[in-house]
Amino acid sequence: MSIMAAKALPLVKPMLAVPAQPFDDPNYYYEIKWDGYRCLAYLNGETTLLSRNLKDITGTFPDLGDLCQKVKHGPLVLDGEIIVLKNGKPSFDALQSRAKLVDEQRVHRAALNLPAIYMAFDILYHRGESIMQSPLSRRLECLQDVVTASDNFLISEPVIGEGVVFYRACVARGLEGAVAKRKDSKYIPGTRSVYWKKLRHTREADLVICGYRVGRGSRLLGSLVLAAWDGTGFIYQGMVGSGLSHSEEVHLLKKMAVLVTSSPSIKDSPPPVRDVQWVQPLLVCRVEYLTLTREGFLRHPVYKGLRTDKVPGECEPVLR
Repeated sequence: MSIMAAKALPLVKPMLAVPAQPFDDPNYYYEIKWDGYRCLAYLNGETTLLSRNLKDITGTFPDLGDLCQKVKHGPLVLDGEIIVLKNGKPSFDALQSRAKLVDEQRVHRAALNLPAIYMAFDILYHRGESIMQSPLSRRLECLQDVVTASDNFLISEPVIGEGVVFYRACVARGLEGAVAKRKDSKYIPGTRSVYWKKLRHTREADLVICGYRVGRGSRLLGSLVLAAWDGTGFIYQGMVGSGLSHSEEVHLLKKMAVLVTSSPSIKDSPPPVRDVQWVQPLLVCRVEYLTLTREGFLRHPVYKGLRTDKVPGECEPVLR
């Protein structure tokens, strides 16, 4: 099923969560925060996978093409996360290595070597009808009813009430954190709801690459200039050079070569940075960081990979 076929059902932008500290509340479900790609699965005899910005990524994950054969009571739209396991844990790096492939043979080879899993955690359409106004508790019952679990198709099982203990258990197992969702929450597409809360262990940010500095010695790429979108323009958030492998340097320089521009897209001048090659603000990357400086810039950031599933307008300023 192509994205055009998926349009037989409305295209739905995913509902997002707000950051929060771990807490206990019997009115909430708690589930693992999977370190993967958010994905809406349109299932109606065929499978169409759409990213959080509604990009068709079905061809990137041919090993998930059979999801439509493992459900009933379609047409369905599911919300979930695509993950790739490495050493028994979700690996964002392994997922990224698959997501950037375009050659068909390499895509299929990667599907064999690094198989993907669709981790479903919500259902938005059932028998072709929207159930987004139903409470989450009812939607989860429906999800359990329609999905036949398999190696590449699982349901993210929540726990009730014990949020702090569950969060600590996730962190102890090397997972990204947890997500808390109010049991009676409706699904409101494209919004960041206070009824869904992400409880992250590490500090991470998705930011826009606005320029770069050439490396020295064996380094091809010295650092990336990062910015966030505040609703009116791009604001400077810092620079990152740590975490870049040689292959990533080559890949990024190739991507940025076609985006070169003569002037910065950052609306407020960043701190003096010499020898910067500015690029159009189209690439999004994820970084981890220790904290923020007094000026609000990233302290000790580490590059984690490109986010091909996000667009620059989704990259909000990093807050303390």
